[in-house]
Amino acid sequence: MAMTKHVGRLVSTGKKVAVIFRYMYDDEGKVTDKTHALAVDTDALPNMWVDSFMDAVLSTEGQDTIDFYEVCMRKTLPDGRFILPALVQEGRMRKIRTNDIMMEPDKQVRITLSDLNEQLALIDKGESEPSGNLTSADAIEMVDNREATGANNTLGQTEQETRAWQLRSQANMLRTDAEKMEEEAQMLHPVDVEAKPKRGRPKKVETADVTG
Repeated sequence: MAMTKHVGRLVSTGKKVAVIFRYMYDDEGKVTDKTHALAVDTDALPNMWVDSFMDAVLSTEGQDTIDFYEVCMRKTLPDGRFILPALVQEGRMRKIRTNDIMMEPDKQVRITLSDLNEQLALIDKGESEPSGNLTSADAIEMVDNREATGANNTLGQTEQETRAWQLRSQANMLRTDAEKMEEEAQMLHPVDVEAKPKRGRPKKVETADVTG
């Protein structure tokens, strides 16, 4: 039976999701947080997006990589926008714990994203995965993923572009989280907005040149 990568469900709610970024990254493209991923609630996507988005997931390119964001950088939506920037602009991606995402490549195989990431990391290092943790189908799936990634790791994009989209995606998530926390704080203890300190660098204070 053919497997479908990048899709799963939230353990906590059962909602269907598609994983865009398996990890969180810094500005140098290094993994900074292995416990969270950026994923999309596919059932909440606009109707006009659904077919194009799922076509990208099921495409040969989508299934030949373990990092779906690479494909989202060049597949487009009906309105002409590339999928990844559109997800960022519309705030569609959510930061979710990797152990709350149950990947479901087919009806027989189920594995948390945290475990899948760990096994892929072992394969990347050339080590054997721990016995008893995965089915043979899982192991075959991960080897196929790794080989496909090795053959398609450039994807016609520069490293700088990849890192830029990683940063913008995460920045958008942080902004959304900050706004939600601010709203909750206001509900718990309202504060005069005008009296709150403004964000950003303080203005430069002009000083007079005093000479003796």
